[in-house]
Amino acid sequence: MDALGVVLFIAFILGTIFLLTSQAKKARETYGFGLVVNWTFVLVAISLGTMLFAALFGDETAQSYDPANALTLWITTVALAGGAGYINVRRSTVKFGIWITFLQYIAAIGIIVPLFLIFSHFRTKGVISEMTR
Repeated sequence: MDALGVVLFIAFILGTIFLLTSQAKKARETYGFGLVVNWTFVLVAISLGTMLFAALFGDETAQSYDPANALTLWITTVALAGGAGYINVRRSTVKFGIWITFLQYIAAIGIIVPLFLIFSHFRTKGVISEMTR
């Protein structure tokens, strides 16, 4: 069962990479914009950040609980996502614009999460090496 899970996970990752590259090629060739290298991707990445902070402020068990800030950040997240979708729809068709915005969220998660993990890994190694001196 473990080997099947690993194989399915690898197949899912490779399938996602194939889907992202093929759709990025279609967006570049047909509509003239890229999947990652454009301003809508920046809006998507910022909206993911505001979504994270909205979840942190909206957690009732956390010390940073502040429903007013959480609501403001949720509204900002929706506005940024809507703006990115609107720009993508204006550049292409409605169906493809919504689809490419969804794929930009997948790509942003696929880029930001590994970068965060790499940064935290090296940061932790630096702290541990300082502690052992």
